[in-house]
Amino acid sequence: MSIQREWQKFVRPPRYNYSYFDLGPEYIQLHQGYLRKHERVITNRQNCKLEMSYFELNPRTTNCIVYCHGYNGCRIEGVKYASIVAQFGFNFCTFDFQACGHSEGDFITFGHLEKDDITSILQELEMQFQQKQFILWGRSLGATTIQLKEQPNVKGLVLDSCFTNFNKLAISIIQKQTRLPKFIIKAIIFLTKGTIEEEAGFQLNDIQVQCNSNMPTLYICSDKDSLIKAKNSLKLYKQHKGIKKLIKVEGEHNDSRPLEIIQQICSWCKDRVQIQQNNYVQYNSVPQVARLPLELIYDSNIQSGMQTSYNRIPKNPAIKLKNQISIQLRTSCRNLHSAVQY
Repeated sequence: MSIQREWQKFVRPPRYNYSYFDLGPEYIQLHQGYLRKHERVITNRQNCKLEMSYFELNPRTTNCIVYCHGYNGCRIEGVKYASIVAQFGFNFCTFDFQACGHSEGDFITFGHLEKDDITSILQELEMQFQQKQFILWGRSLGATTIQLKEQPNVKGLVLDSCFTNFNKLAISIIQKQTRLPKFIIKAIIFLTKGTIEEEAGFQLNDIQVQCNSNMPTLYICSDKDSLIKAKNSLKLYKQHKGIKKLIKVEGEHNDSRPLEIIQQICSWCKDRVQIQQNNYVQYNSVPQVARLPLELIYDSNIQSGMQTSYNRIPKNPAIKLKNQISIQLRTSCRNLHSAVQY
């Protein structure tokens, strides 16, 4: 076994491969109004191009939930939540961290540089889409990242399966990849620490999470999570002195969250911001043919959360459309440009 190769695999895991069709149609009809999807490419502080999907609710709102994916994941994790989030009065944004999905970059830095990616995304949403209030929703790597830097205009955090110590996470991931004993893995980390820090550009000890903020926070964890133990979230929950809530779920680390849990998350987010219904601007409705059934928009059987290299990357898209519906969507979306008044 090459120690160098194993470490490169750890900080540069296989990218999650997806097509743009997996990101869903440009327009989605809702019971009230519709969602319009905007695709954007922005440049972060390391001059890497990041790809993001922004789902704009019409009637309009200035409140937005930003979803931050897990290790070796991508924005596909969040796409299926857009229509559910919209029912609670939020716009929705999901993006690929650097070195993930379709974004540029060579290394995953476990939050050290990714926290600046979030800053770049929020600035884009503020300047180009006039968004004023944000909720940051992260899972695994994303949950840790959003705690490493205080962001402006954020009204709450959703932390799903957050890790608090990088070294312990590294041991868990490498052990699942190689099945080596812990004492050997600790020796590997010690021997290669300097090389990794030089190549990836961050200090391993920088990734330590403590609850130093009173930001309203929703914690989510599972006692059956064998990769990131529930005690990580429980420790942060006990340290937190502000508005907080804890939700315990069933399942392993990569298991999808049930629809009921997603709805609980959205309801909690709604309580964190003041949603002014009377400030909405009513747009013309999209033809009914663009409506997607909820079971197609949100498929709880699609794996989400932290996608590690020891998992087989699913070949099915995050949004499953049968042939008949796919043809109908492609036809309807071509007509929507003339049907919608910008």
